[in-house]
Amino acid sequence: MVGCHTCESKCCRYFGLEIDTPTVKEEFENIRWYLAHKGVTVFVEKKKWYLEVDSKCQFLTKDRKCGIYENRPLICKEHCPSSCENALGEFDHQHTFKSMAEFDKYLDKRFRRKKKK
Repeated sequence: MVGCHTCESKCCRYFGLEIDTPTVKEEFENIRWYLAHKGVTVFVEKKKWYLEVDSKCQFLTKDRKCGIYENRPLICKEHCPSSCENALGEFDHQHTFKSMAEFDKYLDKRFRRKKKK
């Protein structure tokens, strides 16, 4: 297991939130809207959908250390080392969408949509 002494602070540079699995057209359109924004990724892992936002923690120091380590939020305390990205390695994403165009290709294939001219 990789320890915190080799931390690259990946978890301090983004956050991910589980979102409802889209089932109707409007929900798929919401995901297209998310992906219209810079720094947003949507991914599916173990049949659950997630919204990932690239946004560096305001307390991350230039040397990639926590500036509020003793007073950091509970989620940070619980994150390392059990769910650390360094320790886990690759993620098990079934789908990863970084743009609306990538998501549209997925929708075209999934719903056999006709391409717009």
